Amino acid sequence: MKDFWKLFSSFFTVALRRQMAYRGTYFAGIIGQWISNGATFLGIYIMVSSFDLLGGWNGSEVLMLFGLSVMSYAIGASFFFNFATGLAGRIRSGEFDASLTKPVHPFLHEVFSAGYNVGYISHFTLSLFIVIVALSSVSYTPDAQGVLFLITAVFGAALIQAAALIASSVLSFFSVGRNPIIDFLLVDMKEFTNYPITIFPRGIQFVLTFILPFAFMNFYPAAALLGKAIPEGYPAILPYLSPLAGAVVFALSILLWNWGLKNYKSTGS
Repeated sequence: MKDFWKLFSSFFTVALRRQMAYRGTYFAGIIGQWISNGATFLGIYIMVSSFDLLGGWNGSEVLMLFGLSVMSYAIGASFFFNFATGLAGRIRSGEFDASLTKPVHPFLHEVFSAGYNVGYISHFTLSLFIVIVALSSVSYTPDAQGVLFLITAVFGAALIQAAALIASSVLSFFSVGRNPIIDFLLVDMKEFTNYPITIFPRGIQFVLTFILPFAFMNFYPAAALLGKAIPEGYPAILPYLSPLAGAVVFALSILLWNWGLKNYKSTGS
């Protein structure tokens, strides 16, 4: 374990130095992300507020859903975005085959060598600000138990985001072209979680809870904090299972990745 963290810190330091080599570009990117995501936050707030309530949630409460989703994505993507989106290119160029000869598991080597996307600091800081503002606007009074619950829920949500990235990269072992799974998992399906899932048909609620458990990233934790209703007939314990759901899907995504690796055949590049 000591060697693992030593390797981890070494790769992280290299990634940070690489980003900070062009500080003007780096900070301009952070500002740009603030503006882009800030505009999205504002757009959702205005849209929901114009309807007064959306499924029993007001604009600030819906804003919290989006804030929690972006925050957990920032954590998960900072470690796994480069890895997931760059795997196909590394396989196509033949670079991936070098990972098979290293003294560490190819998964760990790929994650470390792909580097850490420290640009997601902008996503994290903005989403944290939005969540704090949203909670303040609904007169939520934080206590130690609530803060601990929120931290563990965000950690579980980050594992779900990471699992989606890992799972989406598996197709790269079989097709080195564009990976449509990334768009489906990270864009299309997650769009539903920008809003309370109780406004959607039962089928979508079921998928977002038990098949692609994206609702555990934001809806269920927020429902617990804000005292909101969950889908009728669903177990009352669901809002407290984000860390468990995250651990399970993360483990499954690694198993899926190892399955893809087992069936991988070199491109011969």
